[in-house]
Amino acid sequence: MNDINIITCIILLFSFIPLILAELARANSLPSVEDFFICSRDMGTFLAFFTIYSTWYSTFAVMGSSAYFYAEGPLYMTSFAWNALFAVLIFFIGKRIWFLGKLNDYITPTDFFTDIYQSKPLSVIVTAILLVFTLPYIQIQFVGGAYLIELATDGSIPWEMAGFIFYIVMIVYMWAGGLRAVAMADVFLGILVFFTLIATGFFLTYKAGGLINVFTTTTDDSTVSPHSIYDGSYRNIFLWLTMFIVTPLGAIMTPPMWIRHYAIRGEKTFHILPFLITIATAGYIGSMLAGNASRALDPTLTPNDMIIPCILMEYGDKLITAILFCGFAAASLSTANSQIHALSTIYTIDIHKKWINKSISNARLSFVAKCSILAFSIITYAIMIMQPGIIIDTGLLTLSGTAQLLIPTIGGIFWKRSTRSAATAGLSTGIITLICLYFFFRLEPSYCGTIALFANALIFFTISISSEPDSKVRTKIVEYQLAYRKRNCK
Repeated sequence: MNDINIITCIILLFSFIPLILAELARANSLPSVEDFFICSRDMGTFLAFFTIYSTWYSTFAVMGSSAYFYAEGPLYMTSFAWNALFAVLIFFIGKRIWFLGKLNDYITPTDFFTDIYQSKPLSVIVTAILLVFTLPYIQIQFVGGAYLIELATDGSIPWEMAGFIFYIVMIVYMWAGGLRAVAMADVFLGILVFFTLIATGFFLTYKAGGLINVFTTTTDDSTVSPHSIYDGSYRNIFLWLTMFIVTPLGAIMTPPMWIRHYAIRGEKTFHILPFLITIATAGYIGSMLAGNASRALDPTLTPNDMIIPCILMEYGDKLITAILFCGFAAASLSTANSQIHALSTIYTIDIHKKWINKSISNARLSFVAKCSILAFSIITYAIMIMQPGIIIDTGLLTLSGTAQLLIPTIGGIFWKRSTRSAATAGLSTGIITLICLYFFFRLEPSYCGTIALFANALIFFTISISSEPDSKVRTKIVEYQLAYRKRNCK
């Protein structure tokens, strides 16, 4: 058997394992809409950690991070800081989202805003933001994974076909078990992603002559400094800070994270998750090593998302490279499955049930959810074929969009003066500002997201303070704050 056949078998085995896990999930699932979408609110700490970790560590975090270390030196070291912030947000924001979801039977993010702010225009805006800014994020997941498989097989499996295979595998196991199947697959995929990050870093460091040689070489490279993010123009400092703000704030507001918070069984999980998420940040050591080692091996490459795979193809054994590529592809699959499941949830609950068929039965609703998984998979596959996109830029732009939801979320949880008009105006301002700055002024995505976030917050708090108190919103917030203080930790 030649190398290409062996590589193909490795890839098929990698694709087959999630299907086995999906069958186990299907056997344990319940025939209900709540189980399909949020695991009957019974997800334990083990599954919760792996499905959050696997969703968080996307192609953006895996391939994009190593490429950024190659191109920008230490700039992406901000990832260690934003992972810590993400963990803090899970504890302070995620825990309260979980509590309110359990108290009021929320299933989608929009349920939270509809309940507290009681505004149809706001609910429509929230749903639109979640749909519009999630689709491109799915697209970049499969672009990265599909190109990897084409590289690994020397073109025997074209990237379009590789993407199609991933979609088929994902549709089958999500159709079989919903979020439970996704979470089971994420255990396998998450472990594979973590060890791939570490293994790639150390493997390329070995090929580059060891740690000392890597950092000696990059220190002598006049185009990038491994010791400072200051480049004389403050560009890197602003990028460092804005990426630190936008990435975790946007990630915590993505639909999969809301749904996972709703799905968790008990509060104690939120006391453990931040610690585990922070520890798992060690995976970025592999990205840092891979980026710097690749710079030492070949500093002449044009920076792009495929730098690390190209270096692996040039300096690595084909079989080792194929296995590592499966780990990179796992990052694509683990995030895309969560995003498509979340979009299915949003469409089924927020659009189909509320606007198309209000009296639909649970059995029929489950069928609609499964059909929407197929529909969103077809849409994102078509987008991938027509417009592959740039991983880092597209990822930061989509996270900048979802980050705008944080302002009305914080207001709805913590601030009694919050009003529905302020939430609607602030959110609209943030999104319009983001779109204008990115598409018309062509600023860095993270700059656009941060400026838009401040504009959003300014409008939200100004209108809330200057307008008459919103008694209905205030009553909800006070009631839920009191219930949260009186809760029993389980």
